[in-house]
Amino acid sequence: MSSQERFNQIVDVAVRLIGEKGYYGMSLQDIANEIGISQTAVIHRVKSKQGLLIAVIERHYDKVDAVERYLSQFVGGGSREGDRPRIPEVLREVVAQNAAQPEMVKVFEMLNAEAMSPAHPAYAYFAERPARLAQQFREHDWLVPDGVDGEFVYMLANATMYGLEGRWLANPDTIDFVAEWERYSDYLFPSPQWDGYR
Repeated sequence: MSSQERFNQIVDVAVRLIGEKGYYGMSLQDIANEIGISQTAVIHRVKSKQGLLIAVIERHYDKVDAVERYLSQFVGGGSREGDRPRIPEVLREVVAQNAAQPEMVKVFEMLNAEAMSPAHPAYAYFAERPARLAQQFREHDWLVPDGVDGEFVYMLANATMYGLEGRWLANPDTIDFVAEWERYSDYLFPSPQWDGYR
């Protein structure tokens, strides 16, 4: 196994264990035991438990992003260059991405809850996330109905989605995440105001 393959394996196992035990409940020894290598070998790849957490965040949250993929269509050379992005449309992309990776969403939710403490190594990442979302919104010319505060609606919808994710993860057998989001969307983006803006 190459060094990169081993690193990827360690990160993948960490994602699952954080989802099961939380960041504080998981140890580097747990990862070593799962893979069948020494803890020293794990440390050699990730340097520290905090370094592992940063790798998890960078690999799974900053590199796999439905919003970035969606918005890339509207920039120069994109397939929808000259068109304007739509809030309901991008959020459907996020929901589809998250529905396909419930384990990652669970890790995100768990880390977000744990990181409320300033002592947590991911505190800054999650504390600054709303500002990053708002900045991401401001960098594009969104198509919204007249008189609508697009940034406020975007932030409200993201907060709503976060709440729905928690309900879905707690009841995955009874809640269809994608279908439930469509019901939410009917209220967040009602007709006739949002007709033509979805």
